[in-house]
Amino acid sequence: MAPYPHYSPSRDQKLDDARADRSCVSPSDPVGRFHVARQRDGTPIAVSAWRVTTEDHAVADAVGGLYGGVPQLLDTGDEHVLEVLTRRDHIRVLLSGRGAVSLRMVMRGAGETFHVCDGTRFLEPAGARGSLCGCPASLSDRKAAAQAGRGPTPEVRIGFRLADLPELGVFSLVSTSWELAAELPALAAALDAAAVPVGGVLRYELVEFTTRSGIAVSYRRPIVEVGRPQVLAQDAVRLAA
Repeated sequence: MAPYPHYSPSRDQKLDDARADRSCVSPSDPVGRFHVARQRDGTPIAVSAWRVTTEDHAVADAVGGLYGGVPQLLDTGDEHVLEVLTRRDHIRVLLSGRGAVSLRMVMRGAGETFHVCDGTRFLEPAGARGSLCGCPASLSDRKAAAQAGRGPTPEVRIGFRLADLPELGVFSLVSTSWELAAELPALAAALDAAAVPVGGVLRYELVEFTTRSGIAVSYRRPIVEVGRPQVLAQDAVRLAA
């Protein structure tokens, strides 16, 4: 069988992934970030397993020891940022309840962000905060508007600890996946219903399908699975709280 070509459902989504990759995702400054792609000559390139970046050498060494991969300095002129190309497409994680996940809708252009909302009201700019944003109510209509260049795209933010080494601190993931955005209400409800910390799995899943015209297509997207609460060691529970 011929290899599947890499495919992103939307060129705009791929560009937004690259821009979100450079944005500050949390005022709490996570110790590291998980990524679904890496930059090559300014272009985002999908990878087959989780990529992690951090400014902390000890964190990079620990991630490489847990999931494979050798920490390397990023070739960006910033010698303080390291990346680890792991050998794992699924990671056991701990989430601290509903507050660990959030969704905002973002529209960028000409190198700036000019629309940030929660789907109903503006979050940014500050002067418009709280006013109606005018976005459609349904996610499918928002996606249609975004694909037509008339609306923002999702930015899902997830904060978590590594279940295998929770004392490292909180990591983050930012995704522009429409599928993950659609799954967020169910994920938030599951986090609401479970005791903290919530055990789950962060997957980097390969999606394959054939179009109506017979073209084989594949792309990767992040998935968060929350199952039955895991029985954790008391120290892990204390560190993840």
